Amino acid sequence: MKHFLPVTIAVTVLWFLPLSRCLMASRFEVTEIESSSAPISTSESLVDREQDLLRQFRDLEKTFLRLADLLATSDPRRSALLRSVFEQARNEELDNRLDTIVTLLAEGQLLKAGNRQSSAIDALKQLLDLLESGDTDRRLANTKEEVKQFLARLSKLISRQRDIEGSTEAGGKEPQLSDRQNTVADETHGLSDDVDGFAKRMEARDSPTARQQSDPSGDANNSKNSDAKDSDAKDSDAPSQTSEGSAGDSSKGTADDKGSESEPSNESSTDKQEEAADNNGDDESSRARRTKKRLAAAEKRMRAAREKLDQSQRKEARSEQEKAIEELETARAELEEILRQMREEEVERLLVLLEVRVRAMLRAEKAVLAGTDKLATPSQTQSDRERQLEASRLAREQGLIGNDALKALALVRDDGSAVAIPEALEQVREDSAQAAARLTRGDVGGTTRGILEDIVLSLEEMLGALEKAQREQQSKAQNPSGGRPAEPGEQPLVDKLAELKMIRSLQKRVNTRTKRYAQLLTDGAEQVEEPELFEALDRLSERQKKIERAAHDIATGRTE
Repeated sequence: MKHFLPVTIAVTVLWFLPLSRCLMASRFEVTEIESSSAPISTSESLVDREQDLLRQFRDLEKTFLRLADLLATSDPRRSALLRSVFEQARNEELDNRLDTIVTLLAEGQLLKAGNRQSSAIDALKQLLDLLESGDTDRRLANTKEEVKQFLARLSKLISRQRDIEGSTEAGGKEPQLSDRQNTVADETHGLSDDVDGFAKRMEARDSPTARQQSDPSGDANNSKNSDAKDSDAKDSDAPSQTSEGSAGDSSKGTADDKGSESEPSNESSTDKQEEAADNNGDDESSRARRTKKRLAAAEKRMRAAREKLDQSQRKEARSEQEKAIEELETARAELEEILRQMREEEVERLLVLLEVRVRAMLRAEKAVLAGTDKLATPSQTQSDRERQLEASRLAREQGLIGNDALKALALVRDDGSAVAIPEALEQVREDSAQAAARLTRGDVGGTTRGILEDIVLSLEEMLGALEKAQREQQSKAQNPSGGRPAEPGEQPLVDKLAELKMIRSLQKRVNTRTKRYAQLLTDGAEQVEEPELFEALDRLSERQKKIERAAHDIATGRTE
């Protein structure tokens, strides 16, 4: 854990800094080309800088691919994303585009080079967008942590406000109560401002036009077009203005008066529409804005309570304090609902990822089992050498399944809300390693096939549990309860019933394998491999301990 944070920081720098440098350098080249007044000297300078940019991009590509290899085990999702980014770069021949720009600049064809630069910038933006889209989980985790901090601050404010209300009822000194009330009101104001900033960030993130508004080139083009239209309009209207004279001025004044009168009504209607959207919206930004309004209302009640305390009006002060607490409780319910929605989105994404991966593992495992059964059947047309080669191929396939199980295990452990699924995936990984070792030796006997059958059963049960959880998620999305506060604890990846069923299946497989090994020892079969059999029994004993621990964790609620 001590070395994890520096590695994460280094990975983040490697992700964004070089690509940002490439993008900014490309923009700078375009600017230089458009404003160049000395083509010869400028072209030579641009060639050097463009070659440096091309070298940086190639180095960046190698770095990303090395990073993808390093993350293949610990973070398979990010590893796959890195590879897909540069597969897209190769498909779009971005390397060749930059190389072509160097050639055009060397030949002094600045206009063509500028056009190629624009397309290169667009391609780099697409790569950057793809990278950022893969960072959703990190942004979601940061957003969840921010909301949790808001909730912690709000809970403390509610506790302190209740304490002030109780002291007011008990007859505490009014000057001290007034000061305490003022302090809580100030802190509520600070929390309200922070929630408002959070709401604006959520709104900007969800807005489909946010990126278009942040594109300066688009604004510049729009301003140029509007300026051109205005100048054309002025030229065409000049004769009519001189002929109409003062009549045009009077009509213009009347129109201006009407426009100034209509502006307030337009603004008020816009405000009403935004307020209605906030009240009816169920997204994060709408709920955050409602939270901000509740906090502002609570602060207003607190200020009023302080004034009543300064005027020695305890009854009226208590009334305002109680209303302030109600507003704070409403704000807390909104924040809890935001957390609940975030968790639902997180679970939905993870279930899809796991379902796809487990389904692919199951399909591959059935193919390995079918191939093993075929090898176990005596065949006169197949030589021993061919059988050994086929067994080695199946061993490699089984090893790949074990690697996929390890990647899926990393996804589940990162989530941390399930107990039985991680244990089942761990058993699949261990069984895959054991089966691969036996297949490498050409062992296609009953023990090997029994291990493969156990893997198939485990994957089928996991797939069923994941599909059931996905159906439940879809049902919740289609029939939302709406407006209820979040239940204690985060939503688990799968429910307790599914976890317990999986634990039962894991225990049944341990029992079956124990009987199988006991039969082998009793019958004296496979005596040559007795040492390996004893090692398998040791692993089975350790597996029994893990199942017991998992059942205890589910029973005691450690998954919540």
